[in-house]
Order: sequence, then C-alpha cells, then structure tokens
Amino acid sequence: MRINLALLNILNDPRKTALSVAGIGIAILLIFMQLGFRGAIENTATNIYGKLDFDILLRSADYLHFMDCGKIDRDALDQAAAMKGVQSVNFLNVSVANWRNPQSGTTRGMLVMGIEPDESPFKDRAVDRDFDLLKNDSVLLVDQRSHPEFGPANGQKFSHQDIGRISELGGKRVRIAGLFSMGAGLAANGAAIMSQVALERNVPGSHKSRVSFGLVKISPGHSPAEVALRIRDRLRISHTQTSVQILTRPTVVQQELDRWLGETPIGFIFTLGVLIAFVVGAAIVYMVLGNDVANRLHEYATLRAMGYSNTYMGITVLKQAGFLALFSFVPAIVLALALYWLTGVAANLTMEMNTTRAGFVLLMTLGMCGISGVLAMRKLWKAEPAELF
Repeated sequence: MRINLALLNILNDPRKTALSVAGIGIAILLIFMQLGFRGAIENTATNIYGKLDFDILLRSADYLHFMDCGKIDRDALDQAAAMKGVQSVNFLNVSVANWRNPQSGTTRGMLVMGIEPDESPFKDRAVDRDFDLLKNDSVLLVDQRSHPEFGPANGQKFSHQDIGRISELGGKRVRIAGLFSMGAGLAANGAAIMSQVALERNVPGSHKSRVSFGLVKISPGHSPAEVALRIRDRLRISHTQTSVQILTRPTVVQQELDRWLGETPIGFIFTLGVLIAFVVGAAIVYMVLGNDVANRLHEYATLRAMGYSNTYMGITVLKQAGFLALFSFVPAIVLALALYWLTGVAANLTMEMNTTRAGFVLLMTLGMCGISGVLAMRKLWKAEPAELF
C-alpha cells in the first residue's frame, strides 16, 4: 500500500496543523469578506436600475449619480415616443427632501421618486404593489429597506405598524399610506415614492415638464441599440441630443459600476484588501511549510539516500500545500456564509455567496499555497545524505 507522505506530515502534529489551518483560514475569510463587500457594492450600485422597466434610458448629460441626475425636457420623451420601434415611454422624477423622523423629530435627506400611479415605471411587484394608494397628494409609500434613522415604529424597519403614521417631507405634512421594498442604493439611506402631483406639492422645483429619467420600452423584434440610434439622430436634429444621454440598459449598468468601482475609492479599497489578504495568507503558508521542511531535513536526507529524487520531495511539499489549502478553505467558507448573513441583517447590505466567487477564492487559495510551497522547496535542496552522519 502506497503511503501518502504529504498527508502524514500534516496530520503528524494535530495541534500544529489546527493552528496552521486557523491562520490560513483567517486570510481566506478576509478574501471572502472583501469580495463580499465589493459584490454588495456592485448589487447596490445598480439596484434601482435593475427594478426599473426600460430598454433604453434617457437622462441628463449632467448626470452624476442617481440622486444627482439632473433634468431633461419632457419634449425629448415625446420625440422618442414617435420613433419606429418604440412601444411605450414612461418617466421617473427623482428629488431629495428632508424627512422628519416621527420618533425623534430629527430630519434626514430622503430620496423621493415621483410617478404616475397608473403607469408604473417599475417591473418589480415588490415596488409597485401599493401604487393605487397614491391618489391623494399628501400620502406616500416608504421603502421598507430604509435605515432605522428614518424612524420606523418598531425602531428597526418600516412595517405595517407605520401605515397611517403622520410625518413631514420637505416641511409639509404627509401620511404613510403603504410600503414597498427596493433599497435606495449607495447615494441614499432611505427612499419614498409619491405621485407626481404630490412631488410637486412637497418638493419645490419639481414639475412634470422637466423629468429625471425617460424610460423607453421597445417593440418586440427591434434592437435596443438600433432604436437608441434612431432616437439619438432625432434629438440631434432638434438640437436636444447634446443635453440628453440615450443609453441601452447594459450601458447604464456598466457605467454605474464603472463610476462606483472605478471612479471612487470604494472599488480600490476592496481590491487592495483582497491583495493584502492574499499576501498575508501566502506568508503564513510559507512559514508553516518552511518550518516543517526545516524540521524534517534529516528525514528528507534519508529519502534522498534511499534514492528518492528531488522531484518526488518537491511534489510532497506541494501536496502538503494543497492539503493545507483544502483544510483551510472549508471552515473559511462556512464562516463567510455566516458573516454574509450577519452583515446583511446588521448593515442592510445584500451579500450573497455564489459558485463563481467560491470557485475564484478556491483558486486563489490553491495559488497562494502553491506559490508558498514552491518557495519552501528551496530548503529541500539542503537535504544532503551526508547530514545523516
């Protein structure tokens, strides 16, 4: 029966192995957490766009982010609606207004969206299920995923206990008529939806003739890119194209990711965190394997005296690195799943484990341990048979 020398070397001292696995596992867990936070930022950055119903988006050329989006003339939407291949055109108005916490009386800036209740711009029933309640110009719907700082009745999240409560938005009295579930994204901690008429009443400067977004749905059988080009040409003729961006859904999503992950420090911080965790993990593995090789030099010298090649001994060290990677990865991913759930509850961030991320971290772990194994093999070449005497 062939003996697995690498596995025996690892299991020879269970206490030492447990400490090694714990150290490497912490580095792997750090990688999982950094990637988890980065993934949460990706999901949050495009969350609202993911719930809006459009194939082509019209927005201001001065657009910075969702809460600072600028305005475009409603005339641009009317021109788009007349183009071949366009099925329907809707709008969404976005503003920021001070919300008074019903509990403490403090005010916080809240994202407020104005819509026509009979023409929902959303495709998610979790958002537009209560739009029929927005007939009154002094009522609104509150996002259940708004932070507790906005004053839910139970102190944690808005629920059915809050329906009927009175507060103030923009200094005017409003009543919570219903709820929706969306998440306001990276730029805001809370959100509300009201009718366009109510928005004009509560937020100065809001008017249907100037809108934040035009949402274009194309007819079946037409290409979004081709229809977008037609709209762009039409607006160029009317001299409005330079003030309006015409973007397909994939372009909108990619631009939003590029902004939050590429143009702000957020993406860099989490990427740097992954690299640091990788280096720390590699250093731990190198110390573990290096010490093990140093302590077993006489044993490796014996193997060489018996005729075993350097290749065999090098493969043994690499196998040890592989076993350490697998033994450390399993508890790390279990802890990561628990921390993902805990972070989601505590910070209201959507952190999800998927096979792509798990596979990527496993490959990083194997690479981290493999590199350290190769570096540790240098000590093997010192294992001379003469050391036995």
